[in-house]
Amino acid sequence: MTELTETVVRAAQSGDQAACRTIVEGLQRPVLATIYRFLGSGWRREVEDIAQEVFLKVFRALPKFDPARAKFTTWVYTFVRNHCYDVLKRRRLPTSSMHAGPDDGPARELPDRREQLPTASVENQELGRRIGEALATLGEDQRMVFVLREYEQLDYGEIAAITGVNEGTVKSRLFRAKESLRLQLAPYLEAGA
Repeated sequence: MTELTETVVRAAQSGDQAACRTIVEGLQRPVLATIYRFLGSGWRREVEDIAQEVFLKVFRALPKFDPARAKFTTWVYTFVRNHCYDVLKRRRLPTSSMHAGPDDGPARELPDRREQLPTASVENQELGRRIGEALATLGEDQRMVFVLREYEQLDYGEIAAITGVNEGTVKSRLFRAKESLRLQLAPYLEAGA
């Protein structure tokens, strides 16, 4: 996630609309990607609405943001995490499969600079699909830690602040998540893909 300057955040806190736009433009992609990766493809139609709800919460709470307590992006990820958990509580969906149903329509791709170009090999696409399916089987806490560490590349301290647990718990959840994914993906990886 892009780290925004303290000047931009202060200007947004003062009501500067250009600064608010800068925040949205800088954080939109990582917020959308984190929501999508955490909730899974079963939510793809709602990801933009959920992100919009997160940004509304962020801007409503913006006057209370204190840069002495947390980095701005860490603070925003806390909103993403909490809102994703709230969404799951309101409407539980099975998390065992990430296959689209016949009436789901075409999948919407979220732009991510770290993803490969559209010419990526079929094998890499298959691996990505299998990773997504395996990721969906993790518990919410393990999945959130995995997404924040492996996809958003946050450090353990930031993840601890976002999730409200200590760094040891973050490391433990990440270890268990990776171990579960390794076990689930072992047959695929052993097949030589």
